[in-house]
Amino acid sequence: MQTSLSIEGANCPTCFNETIAELNQLEGVQSVHGSFAGPCIEVEHIEEALDLITNTVRIRLHGTALYSDEVQMVSLEPTILTCACEHSHNIESDANIITSSMKLGDIVTQNPSLAKEFEKRGLDYCCQGTRTLAEAARKAGIDPEDLAYELTEAMVDEAPAPWSTLSPADLVDNIESVHHQYLWDNFDRTEALVEKVANVHGERHPELLEVKRLYKEIRTDLEPHLEKEEQVLFPMVRQISQTQTQTQAETEDLMARIKMFSHEHLVVGELLAELNRVTDGYCSPADGCATYAACYQALADLEADTHLHIHKEGNILFPAITG
Repeated sequence: MQTSLSIEGANCPTCFNETIAELNQLEGVQSVHGSFAGPCIEVEHIEEALDLITNTVRIRLHGTALYSDEVQMVSLEPTILTCACEHSHNIESDANIITSSMKLGDIVTQNPSLAKEFEKRGLDYCCQGTRTLAEAARKAGIDPEDLAYELTEAMVDEAPAPWSTLSPADLVDNIESVHHQYLWDNFDRTEALVEKVANVHGERHPELLEVKRLYKEIRTDLEPHLEKEEQVLFPMVRQISQTQTQTQAETEDLMARIKMFSHEHLVVGELLAELNRVTDGYCSPADGCATYAACYQALADLEADTHLHIHKEGNILFPAITG
């Protein structure tokens, strides 16, 4: 069954995030969505769980109020609505709250600008985009609810990414024209910068030899990966989109290729993470010249673009074509 709860007076994002996360953990609860715009919480659950749900909201959710120049927490009483909240149809797509139960990949798809927030914190939203925010935060030693609050605060008024609703055929066109073209256009330039900086500054900064090695390995892995996608995988996706049919052999071939490409994504992701670590987050040292800074910026751009590239494939394209 579905229950909509009015949470009139809720104005504390931290309590709201904690309440949504707690509700998601309750036995008998299938899904939870919430909106400050309502203000409401909508829960899919078995009938026996209703009392537990309302008690959880009553205990966990508070508002904030100002009394005699002092901020105090005010308990709220959830009220069961007789009909679905008017905001229920767009809670998920237009939510103005990030909760710890959301998946990393879904957060970036719905809020593209938050990708940079994950980048800053070293959280992998592409290769591991199916993890919840809570899982990723705990592994990184970050408090999940604090992170959810920070991401909510960092949100801007934006529509979901336009590529999030593309058909598989249109999405591969987007990936090829945006991300593949970016890499083909910048491989040589970035390698020249890495070589130059390593030759000039390598004696004082021996880590640049590792930067040079890692970049070469990343390029060596990415170039054939791009070629296989352009020559084999993407034509397969376009053909499937046209015919809408697949033989058993074609399905097995597609699944095998996706498994291979997914593994290659993981390998490149690990190399980029190591490159990020070696460069201290692409932070140019105090004695670095303008070329040094340009080199590290090029590497940072490469990492950010490749993360989004992998996100589009691993979290959107591959699930769409495999059902």
